[in-house]
Amino acid sequence: MLLTDIAVEHTLMSPQKVVRGTFLMHPFTNTQRDTFGKFELVRDIREPGFKEVRRSAFVTFQQLAELYAKGVLDEFGFSIRVCPDQGKYPTANPVRKILPANIKTGSPFDLAVQSVDVSKPASRELRAGMLRVNVKLEG
Repeated sequence: MLLTDIAVEHTLMSPQKVVRGTFLMHPFTNTQRDTFGKFELVRDIREPGFKEVRRSAFVTFQQLAELYAKGVLDEFGFSIRVCPDQGKYPTANPVRKILPANIKTGSPFDLAVQSVDVSKPASRELRAGMLRVNVKLEG
């Protein structure tokens, strides 16, 4: 599933800094067994004494809406794996930071974000998924 309610422009550059194309990118759900139908969130983590590592977690549509509503993605510097809606992207699908301003106002995803009760604690499944990327949600 392509989440077209969220759109961000992405410019592909060659190693020589030549623009190879500009794409309108959207979050998409994974097609692998364990993560089928989930969006990939990516976070760079610097652990003491180690180099920076990139970790990812997979969340459902509703969990993504909850994370946006609670401001978790922006607070912890998450990016989302994206792809274009038309054509094929020439390299591996990139990750992009997507701000709430990139959500189409009045769209089904925007309504899902607005319907989240931020006073309720996150579900056990969501808290467990966020621990993988070193984020502890209150629960």
